[in-house]
Amino acid sequence: MNHLIRVLISAVLIAVVASCGLQSTTDIPINNVDVNTARDLVTQNKTVIVLDVRTPEEYAIGHIEGALNINIAEADFSKRVSKLDRDKTYIIHCSANVKNGRSAKSLEIMSSFGFDKLLNMEGGIIAWEQSGYPLVRSGFQ
Repeated sequence: MNHLIRVLISAVLIAVVASCGLQSTTDIPINNVDVNTARDLVTQNKTVIVLDVRTPEEYAIGHIEGALNINIAEADFSKRVSKLDRDKTYIIHCSANVKNGRSAKSLEIMSSFGFDKLLNMEGGIIAWEQSGYPLVRSGFQ
């Protein structure tokens, strides 16, 4: 339990230090975590939810085990995320998490709904895969 608390505190500190990296179009501060920290949080804390905001086709090609897929490009994105538990911590990612990209827009929308435990996974699924972490593949490549 103490190790989990240390990991969470470390993640928050890293996020605070890295928060100047990615900004949304409305300058809402975004807390970034690298893929190593994201993986530690996901594997050691079952209350952390990975939110993959890519298309279902991208998700099927490869996604993080247990990730929730809500496509930012769909008209009902806001409605769907507004129903999520605001007490949970969400690690949000898309393909590469470029500045003002899908993750940034998702974080902006979720922040507007009062979510405050939001983390942006730097480098997106590309960085996750390049780090050698496993992906679930459920579709055509």
